[in-house]
Amino acid sequence: MSSRSEKEPLVSVIIPTYNSSGTLRLTLETVLWQDFADFEVWIVGDGCTDDSEKVVNSFADERLRWVNLPSNSGGPSLPRNEGLRRAKGRLIAYLGHDDLWFPWHLSELVDCIETNNSDFAYSLGAILGRAGVIGTFSLGRRPRSPSVSISPSNWLHRKSLTEIVGSWSLNSKVGDDAEFHERVIAADVKLAFRRQLSVLKFPSMEWHTYSLKRDFPQTRYFEAMRRDAASLREELLLEIATLVSHKGLLPNEYGNPLYKLAARAVYFYGLDRWPVNKLLYRRWRQRAGLG
Repeated sequence: MSSRSEKEPLVSVIIPTYNSSGTLRLTLETVLWQDFADFEVWIVGDGCTDDSEKVVNSFADERLRWVNLPSNSGGPSLPRNEGLRRAKGRLIAYLGHDDLWFPWHLSELVDCIETNNSDFAYSLGAILGRAGVIGTFSLGRRPRSPSVSISPSNWLHRKSLTEIVGSWSLNSKVGDDAEFHERVIAADVKLAFRRQLSVLKFPSMEWHTYSLKRDFPQTRYFEAMRRDAASLREELLLEIATLVSHKGLLPNEYGNPLYKLAARAVYFYGLDRWPVNKLLYRRWRQRAGLG
């Protein structure tokens, strides 16, 4: 009989990362806090040159597996595809290297996808800015919807889904998640929604993530989650309710009619098409602190 360490895990978690070891440490902590333990984690460096490998190894947990690509591709798609190639699990979860999972994230989504016999499950996420919650993300009912924020950090899908929709596109360095979502919708596979707040996201453009060496914004929420995850969820849900009731609290960029019109035009044209993707990627690098 095989030992537990030899048994293939049910879930493979894929974390693409690039030179953000400070946030990566906090992110991995929240993965190891999960109340569902049957997983492996592939942390795939996109040509990392910092101490990310040392951070991964410091946990001394055999479920955490590090691989570093030989050069930087400039986006998460190639690292995700490498993670998919190595994944042993029947289910695939994704997580950003600066996002945080609540302890119930995996158990809720695994239950959701299995109970509904679906191909793809997703939950709710909160977007954190300097003043607290600035938005939410889930998954739109249709692709190319600029009014809905999406992120793979709240997704779980069967690995076999990639045999239908394909792997992550290498043509999109910005909007790769929207492009993948579009193919999932087009494939008409079964989706299931778990109405549970399970992910916290810290946009790199909001925080200039790659310029930070300390005082990471995740730390405050990480500590609150460690003290009492349920109370933090309740607090954030109240913030979300306040945000919804006071629509004027949305950032000007999102509330500006000209921005909305431009966003709709970009989504209609296609985020993955040149020169749109190239211009958006350049803007993201500048605002994220990559120069």
